[in-house]
Amino acid sequence: MRAGKVTWLAAVVALAVLASGCAAPGTRNGDVPATPTDTSSPALSSSPPVVAEPTGRQPDAPANHADNNGWKRRHELSAADERAGRELAARIRPPLEALRAAGDFAPASTQGALLDLGIQADAITVAAMRPRIGQETPPPGAVYAVRFGNVGCVIGDVRPDRVMVEVTGAAAEFGCLEPFSH
Repeated sequence: MRAGKVTWLAAVVALAVLASGCAAPGTRNGDVPATPTDTSSPALSSSPPVVAEPTGRQPDAPANHADNNGWKRRHELSAADERAGRELAARIRPPLEALRAAGDFAPASTQGALLDLGIQADAITVAAMRPRIGQETPPPGAVYAVRFGNVGCVIGDVRPDRVMVEVTGAAAEFGCLEPFSH
């Protein structure tokens, strides 16, 4: 029975010690305040400072989104490169429109049409369309890129519903056609 009394007494002592430590600082004589006191003039407000919130449209992307996608940045085209690209695009569109009208979406046909324009083979990249997520068979069509000048590209695709022709700059990491990354 003695062990029960000792346990009960220990519990009472522990509770008394805990209760005496629960008083708020600064409520007993000799206590030092937990926070510094305001030594400014009484006329000034002690409210928290106002922090300016950003104004205008905020990007809908993580803060490091631009860094993570820097590899996709394309070179800016000079006015002369832009003109040369538009002229090349104007030559490329008609034969690709003819392929679309004929229902020919084979990458080899797109490659042949670009070669027939006198474009050097090493300046041309053509690939089949990628399958959509969850599908094994790619849709009909071909994607292409034609490199011109030092940093210029004419990129696009030939599909049943359209022919896309776009003039843009090459990217330092991959050239004209962005690689599949996911």
